[in-house]
Amino acid sequence: MKKIIFLLISLVAIQSLSFAAFPVLESYSSAVVAAELPIDSGDKAAKTSMIFAGIAIFFNLLMFGTSGFGALLPLFFAFLFYVLAFIYGLFGLKSKTKKWQAFIGIFSGLLVLLVLAISAGSTGDPATKD
Repeated sequence: MKKIIFLLISLVAIQSLSFAAFPVLESYSSAVVAAELPIDSGDKAAKTSMIFAGIAIFFNLLMFGTSGFGALLPLFFAFLFYVLAFIYGLFGLKSKTKKWQAFIGIFSGLLVLLVLAISAGSTGDPATKD
């Protein structure tokens, strides 16, 4: 235990005594970092679409825990967030670095549209004939 405490004190002392062998200008270094990391609107939209897809999946999981009319509210919110994920995913395709996040939003929205298109054709009980 004494060795560990001595090691921690030594590391703190060495860190506080060490210095750079070259001059560091704070204003110059922050300007360089700001110039190297531009965040465009496509990156924000792609990240937002992925977040909306995750929220929609959460509402889908809530829907499995309920039955009857109690499932309508999570179903509505899941549909809403899937549509938002799809829209933001389309805007996120302008991103240069985070297109994979935009594709997650787009594919989750397309999956819901596919399910709706399939279920729209099958209304009622197939065993009954009109």
